Amino acid sequence: MAHAIDLLLENGAIDAWIVPIVMKKGRPAHTLNCLCHDEKTKESDLLAMMFRHTTTLGIRIHRNIARASLQRRFLKVKLPYQDNSRDGEVDVKVSSFKNDEVVSLKAEFDQCKVIAKESNVPLKVVSSTAERLAWELV
Repeated sequence: MAHAIDLLLENGAIDAWIVPIVMKKGRPAHTLNCLCHDEKTKESDLLAMMFRHTTTLGIRIHRNIARASLQRRFLKVKLPYQDNSRDGEVDVKVSSFKNDEVVSLKAEFDQCKVIAKESNVPLKVVSSTAERLAWELV
């Protein structure tokens, strides 16, 4: 299933995930979920991928699913850990309502991971430091 998820994401799925379920007669199973844009060619490619790379015999399709979302923007913060290829810079995603009330901040994971590895600082310290600095800017 992990391989199928990787393939779906690499081939244009917006997101893909699995959920453990219990089938009839108490049999354990998984549901593979895949979100994609409403493009027939992309949808048929992703469906073919799911059939080829899983044991499923059928796929339920739900179209035109409503989605609520916050506004997003990025802030760049400079961390005290600068002995790395990113020179200590991390993008932090700022999510807010339309009235600009900030709801949440999230440091970009991959950037924090590079800094943590190259600066020998725990990842949780890098990400929390980035988010704290961003809160000071908003």
